[in-house]
Amino acid sequence: MAEIRIQVLKRADSILAVLAAAPRDGLRLTDIAAAIGLAPTTTVTLLQSLVALNYAEQIKPNGRYRLGRRLAQLGRRVEARRDIVDLARPALIRLCQQTGEMVNLTVPGSGAMVVVESLAGDIVFKETPLKGRDLPLHGSASGKCFLAFAAPAMRAAFLEALPLTRLARRTIGDLRRLEEDLARIRAQGYATEEDEYTPDTFALAVPVLDSAGIVQATLSVHGPAERFTPRRRSRLLAELRHEVQQVKKLLP
Repeated sequence: MAEIRIQVLKRADSILAVLAAAPRDGLRLTDIAAAIGLAPTTTVTLLQSLVALNYAEQIKPNGRYRLGRRLAQLGRRVEARRDIVDLARPALIRLCQQTGEMVNLTVPGSGAMVVVESLAGDIVFKETPLKGRDLPLHGSASGKCFLAFAAPAMRAAFLEALPLTRLARRTIGDLRRLEEDLARIRAQGYATEEDEYTPDTFALAVPVLDSAGIVQATLSVHGPAERFTPRRRSRLLAELRHEVQQVKKLLP
């Protein structure tokens, strides 16, 4: 079964490669079939699936095929991901200077949130900047923030494969409780973490959503729990939200 799926993907990839080199008015079905070495009946089935997913489109009235918009959309998101560190760095610097605390920018990785930029504040803290570190999806403010605002299908896929390992005293180890926490995070627009990942620490994270409402990253403030009084948490949340809005304005 796995080999069949891989073969289908390879054939779809071959079609997309042919369409990428096609003239503006597209290619006929027979030309595409000949280029990839498949029968027209097999090729048209694959093309219909690609058209349904917007990876290809059929031009009317000539019936020819060309690349669809989906690839361009995905390409723009990849570029946005690559550029987001540069786009967000001024906001990170301002936030670090305003709060004196460690600030982190994270993006989703393979089963974890990856810290792509981390700046240490001027208030003494035992931890060094976290750049390059993986943060757990279920135990960190950044991870829970991403899960809460991810598309439902993506969130379900992550949760299905997520080992709810206990990391600290308050780590959520029950899937039902985690889903309830994620619903609360979605409703309030931010995530917190205290004694869930690292003992005696507190973190506050806000999602960075693009123009389509897709979560591209999270921006967070991180430090010893004793410094984050309720009043200070409210002030930090306002500062975080302000800087996230500045980053969102720069996203494609």
